[in-house]
Amino acid sequence: MKRSLLPLGGIALVLLLWEVAGRRLGDALLAPPSAVIVQFVPQLFDGSVLPVLADSLRQMLIGFGLAYAFGVPAGVLMARSRTFDALAHPWLSMGIVTSIAALVPLFILMFGTGFSFRVSIVFFAAVWFVALTVYQGARGIDPRWLEVGRAFEAGPLQSFWKIMLPALCPYLIIAARIGVLHAIRAMVVAETFVVVGYGALIHNSGLSVSTAPLLGLLLVLMALGALATWILRRASSWIAPWYQERASA
Repeated sequence: MKRSLLPLGGIALVLLLWEVAGRRLGDALLAPPSAVIVQFVPQLFDGSVLPVLADSLRQMLIGFGLAYAFGVPAGVLMARSRTFDALAHPWLSMGIVTSIAALVPLFILMFGTGFSFRVSIVFFAAVWFVALTVYQGARGIDPRWLEVGRAFEAGPLQSFWKIMLPALCPYLIIAARIGVLHAIRAMVVAETFVVVGYGALIHNSGLSVSTAPLLGLLLVLMALGALATWILRRASSWIAPWYQERASA
């Protein structure tokens, strides 16, 4: 019970320190949580924030869904095929370390600033992390499990569904958790750069005299990321309970 309260205690401590620092520095530099609540919460529910956020998330989820659908089989192929690994791994290594902000101008030239731009930038930001996570998971599958499948005359498709997929379940959830966080960040970077969607709200709030609206928008993103992580963590305990038991042990 005490351990479950520690995260709440950490949040309360940070909020307290933030309140003290905000009152000393003033709203122009660092608005305290009390000022954020007074100035931002009415804005959150007056229809100027949530519909924009919902539209941005819709496009983000499309880009992330495409990245996940492409990254999972790519990671498995890299782990199981030396030829494909040799061809794709250099691009994976470069994609992981490339800053998505540096590529925004190129993507604007290629796709414009509309729907295709935002979906493609999210796809590019997330696909590498999904593929890398699945790749590491597929490489860690015990070869003896596959040998048992071959001993029982299981074909490639049966080996994948009956052996590889259950072993990969925890890594598929981890890949989703990592990928969706990078997708959210990429969405904000792309929209802030072209001043559309939720990124436009952040950009315009940064021009305000008070930092309360800006901090409120950032807190919404942080809460969104925490919610996504919690949902996927719960999903992992439901889909692969054996992995959770082994990790706890």
